[in-house]
Amino acid sequence: MSEPDPNPMPLGRVEGAVAKLFTKPAGVQAVVDVADGFRLVTLAGAALRQVAWSPGQKVQVLLGGWVQRTYTPLAWDPDAGVTQLLAYAHGTGPGAAWARALRVGGACHLFGPRRSLELSSLGRPALLFGDETSFGLAHALRFTPHAARDVHIVLEVGSSLAARAALAAIGVADAHLVERRARDAHLAEVQELASELCRTHAIDAGALSGKATSIARLGKHLRQLGVPRSRLLIKAYWAEGKTGLD
Repeated sequence: MSEPDPNPMPLGRVEGAVAKLFTKPAGVQAVVDVADGFRLVTLAGAALRQVAWSPGQKVQVLLGGWVQRTYTPLAWDPDAGVTQLLAYAHGTGPGAAWARALRVGGACHLFGPRRSLELSSLGRPALLFGDETSFGLAHALRFTPHAARDVHIVLEVGSSLAARAALAAIGVADAHLVERRARDAHLAEVQELASELCRTHAIDAGALSGKATSIARLGKHLRQLGVPRSRLLIKAYWAEGKTGLD
């Protein structure tokens, strides 16, 4: 199969010069709608070959005008020069617009991969917490030295039906899904679930990602359950009213 055209979208003069120096051009090789709001995107190109990638690292897609959006690659094949992202097209922001507009043969610029949340250092047994922005992280577990063994996944989601379909499409099974409720009322259920998992599986480590306030609340709860702060990997991907967290 021939590679898609790696020439990216037109950029301004200064932006184009920076992109040439610091980004990797990639072509859109495939786009599959796997669930409502979720698109599985395959990117390919010569610049993606021989790239050192670790599970949990991030890439940032340059959308134009210095606007970027961050994704956790599901996997990276440095020999073929191919990576995959699960794009969550939610809301009306530039990231959602980019995800909805993706077509085979299109192109983009990538910063990275760069350090974000290093799953290879995650202890076991562990709890992985997040939301729709963490699905790529859950998938990337399989590329760690211990794969996904002894990691229990808990995700807060808008729709269990859509989330389950998206997770099944990327091969993530047995995740515990908790649907969001007004004023974060669902987080009490998340805490109860975490308590049960800690009790039944002797969890003493965790990887917390997604929404900043949810992470703060669950992190505090886990510490109260006896999980050492030093055994928690924490990365907030987003917060209400803020951009550019990751």
